[in-house]
Amino acid sequence: MTTIEEEKKDLRKNISEMKNGSIEQMCLITMYSLGSYFKALFAFGSSSDVTRDNLNIIKEMFQILKIERTLLNYILRNIDKFDVYAAQDVIGMLDEVNDKTVIYYYDIINDIEDAAELEQEFRGRRPSKELPTLIKTGIYAGEVIALGENLESLKEFLGFEEDFWQFISDKVSIVDTSVEIMEKVAYATPVYDENGFVVSLKIMLPKVFNLESALLAIDIYKKAYEIYKMIGKKLDSEILSDSVQLQDKYRKEYLPRKANDLLFKKM
Repeated sequence: MTTIEEEKKDLRKNISEMKNGSIEQMCLITMYSLGSYFKALFAFGSSSDVTRDNLNIIKEMFQILKIERTLLNYILRNIDKFDVYAAQDVIGMLDEVNDKTVIYYYDIINDIEDAAELEQEFRGRRPSKELPTLIKTGIYAGEVIALGENLESLKEFLGFEEDFWQFISDKVSIVDTSVEIMEKVAYATPVYDENGFVVSLKIMLPKVFNLESALLAIDIYKKAYEIYKMIGKKLDSEILSDSVQLQDKYRKEYLPRKANDLLFKKM
């Protein structure tokens, strides 16, 4: 059975291999794109969008790999703070996104070359639905940022009033296990008096170490807040809404914004 330190060593090795592989990919993409550029230049001229798209590919791929390197270095710097298994999952995700991105750009290059050979410019235009690469979406970078999230940092996102946080401070328990198990045991539940009025609440929160656990914690916090607002009243279960919109805002807006702060600072 491997130790945590051995897992970290393997993680550092995987990151190093990804960074070295990215340099090779950049060189190959540049070579093939330039070759395709001259074929398109001869067939369609320098003003053609298809011709110029070869140069766009090089530029975009460079931007993508620069973002990827920044994210990988961020994980390396914080490897002792992050959950190593969660970090491994995120590295695997980035590696998969990288593979899909490379294939996507090679397909575009091949389409441009086919268009040049057939002298049919429309064949070299990109598909209307583009791949969500690291420069097209912040969701992947957000998953990297989520490795450093915790219950305290979620308070900034949620923005509930300080009275709420103070009220629940001695009513919270933490469960630390897999997300699958935490989903079954985490809760926010009201405490009633003899007349059925809400007088308090109990909360079991997940330990936050990745995106999934953060989303679960947001769900529990939201339920707890809605119960808190019902103290002194009889609980109306219809008031307790789901947290899908709030979770989507966190995943699609808040985390990508924090990721942009990191990338802007580093780039």
